[in-house]
Amino acid sequence: AGLLLCCALLSPAAAVGEGFTIRSAELDRVGADYVLNADVRYDFSAAAVEALENSVPLTLVLSFRLVRVRPYWWNETVVEHRHQLQIRYQPLGQLFQLNFDDRENSQSYTTIHSLLDAMGTIRRLPVVAADKLLPGIRYRAELSVRLDIETLPLPLRPTAYLSPSWYLSSPTYRWPFAKSD
Repeated sequence: AGLLLCCALLSPAAAVGEGFTIRSAELDRVGADYVLNADVRYDFSAAAVEALENSVPLTLVLSFRLVRVRPYWWNETVVEHRHQLQIRYQPLGQLFQLNFDDRENSQSYTTIHSLLDAMGTIRRLPVVAADKLLPGIRYRAELSVRLDIETLPLPLRPTAYLSPSWYLSSPTYRWPFAKSD
């Protein structure tokens, strides 16, 4: 089971480089809000896989920011959100669990592939009320994700601080945005 988990988390892309990739992201209007839809690919390091196999929970931080672009002034941050995704392997039940923002109800998955698909498919995540945005104004949306080393168990942190294999993150994905009426 450990070898299978290792092979599943270490995709061919991970052999070239470890980290996370935001493949696409967009804001859509749903009622009175704008929601985030994004697709993320996760390539974990061997050290992270080993920790997960040993029931160490891994916490990822999804950061979203919407900036008003101003040509002659500093840009203004309109909204900024940080969400936590915690993954954990339960060897007794052979289940992978995903918890979003410390909610009491976690989701369970029987395979690592279904867990990674669920983590990587972000749909209808509310980010900003439409009435907070002005029509005709240029905005820039930014999205990134990283592994939060600070949430690792205390005995594992010194190793994580010193090892590049624990510094897993995505480049910031940026795209222009304008309010639709």
